Amino acid sequence: MFYGWRIVAVAMLALGLSNGVSSYSYGLLVLPMSAEFGASRMEMMWGLTAGSLATVLISPLAGTLMDKRSARLMFSIGAAFLGSALVLISLSRNVWEFVLVFGFFMSVAGTLLGPLGANTLVARWFSRRRGRALGLAAVGTSLGGLIVPLLLQALIEAHGWRVACLWMAGILMLVLLPPIVLVVRNRPGDMGLQPDGLPAPAPGQGTAAFSAATELPKLMAHSPFWRIALAVGALMAAFTAVLANLVPFAIGHGVAGQQAAFLISAISVAGISGKLLFSVFADRINLKAAILGALFMVGLPLLVLAQFHGYWVMVLAAVSVGLASGAFLPAWGALLARIYGPLVFGRVMGRMQPVTIIMVMLAMPMTGYLFDQTGSYSTAFLVLAAILTLAFVVFLPLRIEDKV
Repeated sequence: MFYGWRIVAVAMLALGLSNGVSSYSYGLLVLPMSAEFGASRMEMMWGLTAGSLATVLISPLAGTLMDKRSARLMFSIGAAFLGSALVLISLSRNVWEFVLVFGFFMSVAGTLLGPLGANTLVARWFSRRRGRALGLAAVGTSLGGLIVPLLLQALIEAHGWRVACLWMAGILMLVLLPPIVLVVRNRPGDMGLQPDGLPAPAPGQGTAAFSAATELPKLMAHSPFWRIALAVGALMAAFTAVLANLVPFAIGHGVAGQQAAFLISAISVAGISGKLLFSVFADRINLKAAILGALFMVGLPLLVLAQFHGYWVMVLAAVSVGLASGAFLPAWGALLARIYGPLVFGRVMGRMQPVTIIMVMLAMPMTGYLFDQTGSYSTAFLVLAAILTLAFVVFLPLRIEDKV
């Protein structure tokens, strides 16, 4: 078996654990911590805001380091920050200590172990099968979202949130650090191998023009960079808004709480299915078409939900959004590697990620504001659909070389 598949397995593990802790498990700490600290929900949400702002600042540097330094070292640092974040959270004396710890330590961990770090590493090991490898690695984000919160909640119920965080820190270090140290290698050439394990040198290392574009001023003027950033940012913003608001939207239209919660499970399961489907067909489909399809599959359900509020309409919308989310994240990585080449992948994604995060940060308060003003999510969903339509139009002229 080609050694690169072991790299994919470690990337999947890193994505699952970092995403499971930093994103999916955040809500589990809100109630017990706010009760102990006497903090408002708004104050507790500052942790996510601080983490997003820190990621915007950290990503360009992290991308450069992933390209130029040892991937094993970067992943090890990410794992150390992830464990340290949980230990320091358990020692927090007030909400603002928690916000600072989460904002800095968790954002570093999420950047180095998340899509930027994992996709940068996987892209180096594959060329012809890059889409499949990125799709399989991305399954980790959904699996982590299903497994990690269940484990953390069980620990909170058994020991309280402080001890639960300490237990999670220990478990994560035992599960994550050994595979990083023992398995991760920078590039196939370090082991006398070629990408994909094929005997011939793999093409697609990026043209000289694209290599020059990695200098920040030139990259910022490269139109494909902005077309991709707007499309992916719009998808992330809409997906995050749906994930955060679909349950209250459903309950507001008379759906029972358990049925409303099932909609989130439907998104998660569909997300896993979307990633697996992408991994099977990724190297045989047009990556541009995959992104355009994802924009359509998120935009259309939002238009439908703005007008129709039946429960099964919501279920179908959740499945469509989940499938799209499963496809566009690995497609994003594969597309960047196709255009810019794996040698500068980290620097390109590191500069693009702040654009997408800022779009997500703007979409969340906009959705809440429009609901507060109108008493309905219909206007917010229509605005998000309009943003996705604009992204579709901007992304459509993107040209990609046929060969990887």
